[in-house]
Order: sequence, then structure tokens, then C-alpha cells
Amino acid sequence: MEETTYFYVIPAVGSLVVGYVLILCKRHIYSMAELNNKEQKEYEDLIEKYRNIFKSIYKKYPIVFENGSPNIENKTKANSIDHAHTHIVNYQYKNEEKIIKNLNFNPIGELTQLTKKQNYILYINPNKVIYMTTNFPSISQLMRLVMAKELKIESKYKWEKETFKENIEQTIIDITTSITNNSKK
Repeated sequence: MEETTYFYVIPAVGSLVVGYVLILCKRHIYSMAELNNKEQKEYEDLIEKYRNIFKSIYKKYPIVFENGSPNIENKTKANSIDHAHTHIVNYQYKNEEKIIKNLNFNPIGELTQLTKKQNYILYINPNKVIYMTTNFPSISQLMRLVMAKELKIESKYKWEKETFKENIEQTIIDITTSITNNSKK
């Protein structure tokens, strides 16, 4: 979908909903906490760009999350892939306050405050409030699981088993059309 200097933006395999992309760092790192200053700026710009694209297409801002596992000695990983990637999803949790409380999320001021010392989950809500937790159940794809439970498709939350090909195809159409239409203006 898009390649920048430091990142790729691609539709997500296992798209639980239409409107689901990943931001992948070109450099092999384990979490976005490891970004250098130039990468960090481009990362933040991409998040903002896709938040606005999603708002234009789906009439609401998306959620953003990362299961960060910095390059640490701890053998337990927060993510299912050992390469930094961030989810941007056309979704709003139905009971966000409960999720924030149950997963021990705390607001942080900016993305540069992500920890490099332990596993974390980053969550940016539709209102652009940035949260991070380091005290959460050790469940792979936890944010996807929570979403799948709300969607009543809990058994399909693992991207390795369920691709949701139709959602991927529609996401590509939606975003390509939006970008094309905006470039003509």
C-alpha cells in the first residue's frame, strides 16, 4: 500500500474488520520503543496520516496498538512476530474504560515514552489519547483477542488461522480509492 523511507504500510492478514493496516519498520527491531529520532518522526506522521485516512473513509478515527517486546533478556514476548509493527484498526472498543482498567493502561504524554526495558502494549484511542501498559496477561495477540470477543468471533482472533481475505481486499480498495481521490483534489 505504501512505502516510506523507514516503514511499510500494508493491509493486515487476519483483518478482523474492514479497515485494518500494519505499520512495519524496515529496520529489524523488536518494538517501536527502539526507533531513532528520524524513524520516530516518520512513525508519528504515518499514524496521523492513517488516522485521518480512516476518519475520511469510515467516518470515525481508528484505534492504534502495538504489542511491544523490546530486545530484552525476558523470554516472554508480548507480540506474536519478532519484528516491530503497529496495528491501525477501524474499530472502537465498546467498553474502553473497562479494558483500560483491566489491562492496567496508564496515559503517557507521547510515543517517545515507550519503555525499552520490558514488554508493553501501546494503545492510542480514537480521541488520540496515548496509553501504555507493562502489567498485562501474557497472551499473544491480546488486543486482537479483546476485539474478537466484542465482535463475537473469539475463535477467529489468531491471524495465523483466519485471514479474513474479504476484509483485506475491501481495505485495499477503500484506502486506494481514498488516496487516489485526495490526490486529484
